[in-house]
Amino acid sequence: MAGGEERMFGFETASGSADRDEVFHRERPHLLAVAFRLLGSEADAQDVVQEAWIRYLRADVDGVENLPAWLTTVVTRLCLDVLRRSREVPQEPADMPEPADPVGGPEEVALLAGDLSEAITILLDQLTPPQRVALILHDVFGTPFDEVAHVLGTTPGSARKLASRARARVRPASAADADPGAARHVVAAFLKAAQQGDIDGLVAVLHPEVTRTADPQALPPGAELRVRGARTVVDETRALRANARRARVASINGRPGIAVMADRGPRLALLFRIAAGRIVHYDVVADPARIARLHITD
Repeated sequence: MAGGEERMFGFETASGSADRDEVFHRERPHLLAVAFRLLGSEADAQDVVQEAWIRYLRADVDGVENLPAWLTTVVTRLCLDVLRRSREVPQEPADMPEPADPVGGPEEVALLAGDLSEAITILLDQLTPPQRVALILHDVFGTPFDEVAHVLGTTPGSARKLASRARARVRPASAADADPGAARHVVAAFLKAAQQGDIDGLVAVLHPEVTRTADPQALPPGAELRVRGARTVVDETRALRANARRARVASINGRPGIAVMADRGPRLALLFRIAAGRIVHYDVVADPARIARLHITD
């Protein structure tokens, strides 16, 4: 595996003498983020990352120049196995209609990448496992198609077509679901209430069954990657009040969101799905590869 995989995903080259435990501990949040986005289940993602750890301990990686990339490839292929075992897909890729625009422009890809959240998970489950992997790796984590192809064991052209067909399938659900002005008002009210610790203000803008997903890098160790219910979200938001104080309302991929800034740019981004004046879902983005895919402006 030392030929192509060690150059994947844009990681720094790891020294052959690097301590294995340290490398895995450092990369574990990213591995878990990839697995969670691919599988949609925290339990399955945790199992996959644990299996990757076992394989990592048993493998001869002396010739691998980039251990983080090798680990990402292992996790992705384990996710593929899980998806193939657990998903019954009604159509194979060859049977699905070609989209009008088989490639998709960068603006569309950026919008979709910010919208692959709770609501679209239902449609993601209808994709073939290779389509889901191609879409998530490329559109969410910014993996080039030649590297996606390496993971899937296909050609770059086929990987591009898989992502394009997946994008066409989920595109109808990715349309904006609230007027931008009204949505910005809701997001601003959420941020103000979070900064002030205003429980009533938070409850007023949250749907009772609101869900929150997050990258592991955004959460304290052991925190759940997905939570449901306004009370749970309110309790968590109060606990993370320090982040809220450093946050601001921003336009993220053309839609209202919240950015938590650091000296070198955004550290966290919150992407919202709003319906009938209430937040029904939001996603906390903290994985560096995902942050890099977001276009954040005032």
